[in-house]
Order: sequence, then structure tokens, then C-alpha cells
Amino acid sequence: MKKTFTLALALAYVCGFSQESKELAQLKKQTNANVTISNSTSNPNFILFNDSKALQLKSSGAKAKAAEFLANNFKAFNLKSANDLVFVEETTDNYGLKNVIYMQQHQGVPVYDGVLKFHFNGKEELTSINGNALSNIKVSSTPDISLVEAESIAKDIVSKQDLNQSNTPLEALKTKLLIFPKNLAQGGIVTPYLAYEIEVTNKKDVREFLFINAHTGELVEQFTGIHPIDRKLYETNTNSSNLKWKEGDALPGTLSSWQQNEVITSEHVYNFFKNAFGYVSYDAADHTMITVNNDPTISCPNARWNGTYAGYCDGTATDDVIAHEWGHAYTEYTSGLIYQYQSGALNESYSDVWGETIDLFNNYMDEGENLSVRTTASCSGSLRWKMGEDATSFGGAIRDMWNPNCNSQPAKVLDANYYYCGSADNGGVHTNSGPTNHLYALLVDGGTYNGYTITGIGFVKAAHLWWRAQKNYLTATSDFANFADALEASVNDLIGVNLQGLSTTTTPAGLSGQSFTSADIQNIKNGILAVQLRSSPATQCNYQPLLKPVPDLCAVATSNPLFKEDWENGLGNWTVTNIPTKASTWEARDWTVKSDLPKNRAGKAIFAVDPINGDCASNLQNGILRLESPTITIPTFSTGKYEMAFNHYVATESTWDGGNIKYSLNGGNWTLLPITAFTQNGYNSVLDGTSQSDNPLKGQRAFTGTDGGSLGGSWGQSVIDLSKIGVVSGSNIKFRFELGTDGCNGIEGWYLDEIYVYNCSSLLAVEDAQKQNSISVYPNPTSGFVTIQNKNNSNLKNVEIYNVAGQLVQRFNVSNAKNASLDMSQLTNGTYVLKVVSETESNSVKVIKK
Repeated sequence: MKKTFTLALALAYVCGFSQESKELAQLKKQTNANVTISNSTSNPNFILFNDSKALQLKSSGAKAKAAEFLANNFKAFNLKSANDLVFVEETTDNYGLKNVIYMQQHQGVPVYDGVLKFHFNGKEELTSINGNALSNIKVSSTPDISLVEAESIAKDIVSKQDLNQSNTPLEALKTKLLIFPKNLAQGGIVTPYLAYEIEVTNKKDVREFLFINAHTGELVEQFTGIHPIDRKLYETNTNSSNLKWKEGDALPGTLSSWQQNEVITSEHVYNFFKNAFGYVSYDAADHTMITVNNDPTISCPNARWNGTYAGYCDGTATDDVIAHEWGHAYTEYTSGLIYQYQSGALNESYSDVWGETIDLFNNYMDEGENLSVRTTASCSGSLRWKMGEDATSFGGAIRDMWNPNCNSQPAKVLDANYYYCGSADNGGVHTNSGPTNHLYALLVDGGTYNGYTITGIGFVKAAHLWWRAQKNYLTATSDFANFADALEASVNDLIGVNLQGLSTTTTPAGLSGQSFTSADIQNIKNGILAVQLRSSPATQCNYQPLLKPVPDLCAVATSNPLFKEDWENGLGNWTVTNIPTKASTWEARDWTVKSDLPKNRAGKAIFAVDPINGDCASNLQNGILRLESPTITIPTFSTGKYEMAFNHYVATESTWDGGNIKYSLNGGNWTLLPITAFTQNGYNSVLDGTSQSDNPLKGQRAFTGTDGGSLGGSWGQSVIDLSKIGVVSGSNIKFRFELGTDGCNGIEGWYLDEIYVYNCSSLLAVEDAQKQNSISVYPNPTSGFVTIQNKNNSNLKNVEIYNVAGQLVQRFNVSNAKNASLDMSQLTNGTYVLKVVSETESNSVKVIKK
């Protein structure tokens, strides 16, 4: 079973499920909450008690109220116990509002970004909850390698990645053991690992966060960290001999314009966040803000935040670029957005937002610039919303927040140049920041885009909206949809709050007199819709369904098959069996006929569930659900190739749970239908065959997993060439459709609909023979008696009636007569084949009973 992890293999696990739990449905019904479900975990990652309908709880105090909510609703997050979450902190933010944070743990080990944040209004009513919760984690919390071994592995990996251009010794810092949900940042189905998180750095040009599998020592994931006031300015490096300026000194005349920009703008950044949000330096602890000019470890022209200092090359240190890099530092110590995919694009966008806001407020480096409000999509004219326009080394603006298309960025999620799914540039972080940049510019200045009109709310309201989302709602792996939820929650929180004004000087602007009203809510929603934050970039990413589209079957396959089953009339002659490995803990289940089908498919189908259950320890749920067909007899009178087609829908725990087909030909042994027999949509993978799996079908080819970019499946058709397994005229065959599950967890299951066994040429051959042979049958179609006439004057001997499955229905003996009359009135309506044997020949005729 999967409880032990001594082999060097990836631990595949899907913690999601596709159907809403009854506890969550009940919560939504009772509170009228808006709930967003994570694509990665299938659990709620944002619950908003909308507008003025905050949730009133009985307990006193925000911490107690959060605990009360969890005690009553932990099952809504598909957790086994409220004890899966531990209290972290209660805070009061700069708006005077309470916030409570809980962190998920598994067997005492914290879950990376497994946090739930509870937010309260001024009346201490619960307004929203956001974060990540993982269900049914299947990971042993006891590591097989030591911390020292993991650190050595991590440093060795980084040393081979050609990142250490300064040749400075690498250190391993901030190491901790945790449950790491791989693919959470990418928006895919998560796979939890027990891992050591290790920061490998040289405090110059290397800062990488590695997650080392604590069982196998393999690399699970890697993220980069290279993104009163006390300031220091160095040239080239941070050696004391290269200190050019420190806080309290006058600006020496020897500073270059770029060095001077770095000193002055870092003060603007410090003042901006302190004055508006009460946040003192990037870590809220008044940390020294260190700048290194012309850091030789930077590949110029460029600029970066490396976790220790902000570094720039000559020609890049303009006020917006400087504020952008410091924005990364503030992000690190607030939301902690990682630098990959949509989370990384948000990270980049936040730096652009703060960089451009400070640029437009500080009255610095603006000489001769046209900063007028832009009302058209023109890429020229006003420099407002252009990033890095004064950076000589960049040769002009590198991004345009008002019209991202001007610099080949997407202005909305479904723009053609959005490449969220790609791995380049850490998942397109510098490109895919376009939609959220665009949203900020639209909300500040107002405008019409993508069919939506957005009223401008100005910098004060927009900046506070972005800050509250960053500080209170976003987590390390938040994506665009989470950000949309965070903005909507934040505007609700800030209604009626007199917001601090914005200032980049040492003198705060004071209260602005501006506040959000309920009228702002729809305006924010319109902006979100305009840039499509909740849309999935599936088209651009070319996500593929598990079952690909296939050509249509021949007409005979569906109109006159040899065998057909669609379960519209129930189970019929099929038999179902469940075969548990551990009967004492097995939760009773079998293939069942369902009418409520996924994707709104009409009619009925038969379904084998892949349930969310078990714990892979004592409560084992591994076993097989078996569906066995009746015997299908292939007619002895026909020629041509026999095939089988079936429509189905697959959504199972990838590589752990899945289904396949066995067959018994002419009463022989049951054999796995080989993938070579499929002509369309064969098995898509192999079930895990290691000792970690306890699925009885382990190691077998199977249909397993879900559609690309989805936690669910879609309907498709598989086609099998039965001649590949020896089916010929006169054969009989039975099939078993088997779904195998492991000891715990699942997603949805396997649906089967129309099954056809057919021969595209055989019935046509019968029809052609009818035109030429000596047998005449009339009336045809018939509702009762038919007359059989032999036109070659020889006597008839017997007549056999076969159904379309090739099964013998009736047999009549005819004694020395040229004609015969048969009663078919007792047969069910449908197509039959009459095999007529005379003294001289044998002929087949198709007859329709109506």
C-alpha cells in the first residue's frame, strides 16, 4: 500500500474531487455565500459572505469566532477534523479590522501554503475566508533522509545549474520540513510530498527555494527568489570599502545620476507604504533597505531583488524600475507570492503597480514628460502607465499598463499572446502580468474595454484596494481567480473607511476623505470581467481531453449492430460484482445505472465510483468494481471485421485508480484487452506498479486521470478491432469492465454508455445477397407471419432466426416444401437475420419486425 515511501518514485496523488460536499452545499444554502473552488484541490479557496450579509457567530472575539466556524464547518473543506488546522495568529490591520490565520498540518507537519485566513468587519462579523486546504493527504510524515542530507542535495543541485556567476560559496538557509503540494502554483492537480524546503543562496546572485523529497532525496520543485528609514548604497558589491552612501549622509556630488536615483527613490518607496498603510520598510520591521549599483552578478541591463538587496545596472535605475524591485520585497513579506505562473505574474504585476503609482506621485524624473490621462489605445503620446520609459539601457518602455498589447503583453486573459501554461520565464511572469496591470490602470483612470465600462476610482482607492488584497487575502500560490475574489472581498471590507492619502514624502498626506461605497462593488466586478480574471487560458494552453475526438462509426454500427447496450432499461443481462481487498473496511459499492450524467449528457449510463474515502492505513478501500457482459455470439453466416465501440467518461485519481477491460473468448481464460487492439482512444496510461500502490490492478494499462487542465473528464469514444484478439465468424465472447481503486481517496469514477459490437461489412453483405439469392421473404418489414419462398425449385430443410447480436432465437424444421410460413409475432421489434437452408444451398435474409 502507499503508506511507506522507500522507493525513489514520485508520489502521485490527487486531493480533488468533482462533486460538491453536502456540508459545503449546506453552508452555501444557510449563508448565501459565494464560493470559489480551487482547480487544484477541488476545495473552497474563497468564501465570501457577500456585501452586507456578513456572518454573525455566537462566540466573543475574532479568534473564538474563527474556531467556532471551523468546529461547525471543517467538513466543508473536506477535512477529517477541525484539528487539521492550528491557530497561527490574530492581527488588527491598518484599517482597524481583525484577521485570524490558521495553518493546516498533517501528522504534525505543516502544509505549504495550507492556510485559511478569516476576515472580520468593524462589527467583528465574519466577511470572508480564503486560502488552501488539502484533503486526504497520503504521505508518511516520517522522513527517510536527514536535514543535513537534504541540504547537501539542494546545494549540489544549485551548484550544477550555472547560477553562481559570482563564485560565492552557497549556503542552505531556512530549512523546514513540510507537506509540499506540487502543481498548486501551476493550477494543476496537486500531488503532496513530504519535503524539506531549503533556501540555497550566496546572498548575491543566487537565491533558490528547493523542495527536496524527504523520502527519496529527489527534487520535487524549485522556485527562484531573485525578484526611520535606513538605506545604504554600494557600488559593485556589499564590501564595506564599496559603501558609497548611508542614511544620514548628505548626497555626495560624486554619485552618478543612477546611484542618486536609487537613494532617492528607495526613500519614496519607504514613505509611500508607511504613510498610506502603516507598513514600515519591506518587512514591517524597519529593515535596512540596501541597494547595490552595477552588481557584477547581474546580466546587464537588468535589475532585481535577491532577498537581501535591490540591485541595478547603470541605465536601468529609473524611479519606476527602482520602486518595482522594492515592490518584490514588500510582496515577499506580505502575500509571499511565488515566482511562477499566475502567482508569479501577480508578483510581477504588483511590482509594476507600486512602481508606476510611486512614479506618478513622486514628481521625480518627470521633466518634459507628457503624463496626461490616456483615453485611447494609442501606444504613443502620453507616457502615463509606461514602465521603464526613462531607462536608457532598455531603449524605451518595457511594459504598458494602459495597453499591454503595445509591448506584446495580453490585455486580458484570453488574449492570443497569453502563455500561462508555458514554462519559459517562470511560466510567463513578465508577460502574463498584463491583465492585472491593465485592470489597475482601468480602475484608476476609468475607461471602456472588452464591452465593459469602468468608472475611474483614482489612485487612493485603487492603491488601498490592491494593498488590502495583498496584505490580507493573497497567499503564496494565489492565481488570477483568487485575486478577483480578494479584490471583491477587499472592496466590501473597505466600504465606509476614510482612506489615508498617498504621499512619497516624509509628510503623510493624512486622511483623504475618500471611501468605498456599495456602488463601487459592481464597478470592480466590471473591471474583473473586462480583463477576464476568472477565465481559464485553456485555448492558449492547448489542454487536451483524456479521450480525443474520433471519426464517426459506420452507419451499420449504430443502426444495426450485432450487439448494443445503453442501460436505458436498467442493468439487463449484465452482472456486477465488487471484490474488496479488505472486506472489513470496504464501503459497499457496485456499478450502478445513473440518470444524472456529467456534462449534461442525456439518458442513462452505468457508473463505477472512484470515491473519496479510506486513509491508506487501517481504513482500506482498495478493490475492484466489475461489470460483466452477457455472452455475445458472433454470427456464423457473415464475413468482414468485427469491432466494438463504447462511449465513456473518465475522471479518476491519476495512476492510482483506473479502469480497463478483460475478455473471455470462446470460454477461455480472462485476459486483459491489449492496447494494440484499440484503433481509437486506447488506455492512456499505466497504473502505478510499485509497492506504494495497493490497487489490485496495479501495473496494468488503464484509463486513468482527468482531462488536461481539469479535475474532471469529458465524454469520448473508444473503438476496438476485435479481430486483433481472434474474434471471427462463429465466435462467442464476454467482456469485463473493471475499475480498480487503491486504499484511499479518489475523484469521480468511470461512466460507460452506448456499447456497440458490429461489423461494417457483414450486414451489407447480407443485404447484397438478398438481391441475388434465390430466397424471397415477404412481407418485409412484418408485424407477424412471413412467407419464405425458394425460387430455385429445391425443397427447404430448416430456417434459423438470429438476433443482431448473432444469437440463435428460434429454429424451424421444414419438410420437403418449396415455401414455408413463420410466425414472428412473439418476437420483440427489431432486426433479425433468417438463415434459410435448402437441399442445394444456404442463404441469409435480413427481416425487420415492427
